[in-house]
Amino acid sequence: MEKKDIRKLVFSRRKELSSEELERKSRIICDTILQMEEFQKAEAVYVYMDCKGEVSTKPLIEAAWRLGKKVAAPKVHGDEMTYYYISSYEDVAPGYYDIPEPVTGLEAEDEDALLIVPGVGFDAKRHRCGYGKGFYDRYLSQHTKHTTAAVAFELQMMDEVMSTEYDILPQYLVTEERFFADPDVLLESIGRSAKETEPVLRKLSTASKNEALLKAADYLEQYAEDILEANAKDIEEARKNQMPEGLVDRLMLNTGRIAGMSEGLRQIARLDDPIGEVSEMKKRPNGLMIGRKRVPLGVIGIIYESRPNVTADAFGLCFKTGNAVILKGGSDAIHSNTAIVKVICRALEDCRIPKTALQLIQVTDRETTSRFMKLKQYVDVLIPRGGAGLIRAVVNNSTIPVIETGTGNCHIYVDETADLDMAIDIINNAKTQRIGVCNACESIVVHEKVEKQLLSALKKRLDEHKVEMRCDEQALSCIPEAVPASEEDWGREYLDYILSVKTVSSLDEAIAHINKYNTGHSESIITRDYANALRFLDEIDAAAVYVNASTRFTDGFEFGFGAEIGISTQKLHARGPMGLEALTTTKFIIFGDGQVRP
Repeated sequence: MEKKDIRKLVFSRRKELSSEELERKSRIICDTILQMEEFQKAEAVYVYMDCKGEVSTKPLIEAAWRLGKKVAAPKVHGDEMTYYYISSYEDVAPGYYDIPEPVTGLEAEDEDALLIVPGVGFDAKRHRCGYGKGFYDRYLSQHTKHTTAAVAFELQMMDEVMSTEYDILPQYLVTEERFFADPDVLLESIGRSAKETEPVLRKLSTASKNEALLKAADYLEQYAEDILEANAKDIEEARKNQMPEGLVDRLMLNTGRIAGMSEGLRQIARLDDPIGEVSEMKKRPNGLMIGRKRVPLGVIGIIYESRPNVTADAFGLCFKTGNAVILKGGSDAIHSNTAIVKVICRALEDCRIPKTALQLIQVTDRETTSRFMKLKQYVDVLIPRGGAGLIRAVVNNSTIPVIETGTGNCHIYVDETADLDMAIDIINNAKTQRIGVCNACESIVVHEKVEKQLLSALKKRLDEHKVEMRCDEQALSCIPEAVPASEEDWGREYLDYILSVKTVSSLDEAIAHINKYNTGHSESIITRDYANALRFLDEIDAAAVYVNASTRFTDGFEFGFGAEIGISTQKLHARGPMGLEALTTTKFIIFGDGQVRP
């Protein structure tokens, strides 16, 4: 679409906006700008004076005046545009094309202001269609140190806006629904803010941290309607995009799940604070006292998918351990994550704690995610939480040290001595209680001596939930209506109402099969044989190994950690549900009395 056509289309769309809608959408856009670190740190805000259905900049102007910031507006002189300071609306009057312009005041001379850019049409790459006169491109080509943020209604967003070599892209673009940014500018700002905030968090008392956690917990429930409204947008979009129901379930929030998020924060507040704990203090022969002190990791980055509850859990655990956290959620949950972060940051501000303790990267494109993985100058450790593809991408591409959280191809082995009623109850719970989580059972391994009796009864129970069973040849002889399993099925994390069934003739064969195909997450044996239970515990290579219990218990809340940052399936530093201690490191502390090394 040519720019003249974009202008015609947008002008007609803007005319259809009621004054109430224009004001409401403008307020949302301006609120986003007001929350930006760039606005809060700016000493001067250069802002256009809106007219003819543009995004209203009055909330920005009035907020800047209240905060004592300098405000400047543009005035056209021939082919050039110059900014002048204004201190009230009386300083402007209709000028060029009836656009309000300064009539008095001093010429603005700031070279590092936050400059708000208008426009007619934009695309997701921040290409801009202006009004056709080139004033902003010419001005910005001569004033390169300004931070630039364009504002637009969603109705102004196009699939593509043609660009030329003379166009200067705004660094940020904000609509009432979305946020776009130059990845390098955005990540530099977020990373620098996190690094500056980390020393403040390191010195917070336990009492101060607990106060903020409890307030955040209260606010999540107090503002639950706002969060649910945002989540409904994500759910609607997910179903429109035909997301599998298991993943929709991961994404979905309700009052009960929000209450669970709040309770997680309250539990974290009740837990002992590991920071400052001193251990292993020993006296050396030369009189030096050497010990270890537990300290924060620093700045933690977390990349995750479709799990808005992770937003609150990650904040709580990182904050209690004195770490600043940068979150990069998926596009599927962007509205939910943004709403949750907004509520928590409100609690932090009310407790006089920098809200940059928790930052969300609101841009969801892959380029930004890829560059975030390389923000090593600011981020001390990166934790991926999601599917196999996400985890593999982070492990393979990150220049930041990674704590690997794993996918969950979890098995339950039904031993020949098992209580079969218990086995059916446990398998049913592990498979169907919640299908879209990493600790759900995806595969059962059955001893051939109990297979026929178990599978006939198990199928009846799983049929209640319409679980598809994918069986090897021997298991198919017990339930012919099942689906034949392929080799691929043994290693699948379905996150769906599907369960694979493998027949074995011994405990040795069961252990070998599970260790070959598992993801190191959670495995369980159902048995009445004590020796078999001990062998399973000793020989299965996984972060959590159960005897006669559902794999669904692999969870920070269930393990008494209050919440978890993820389930680590690696073997360095942290393994299993990652609670507070997993988000700390230690440093040596040494007390001397004048010792020098000979």
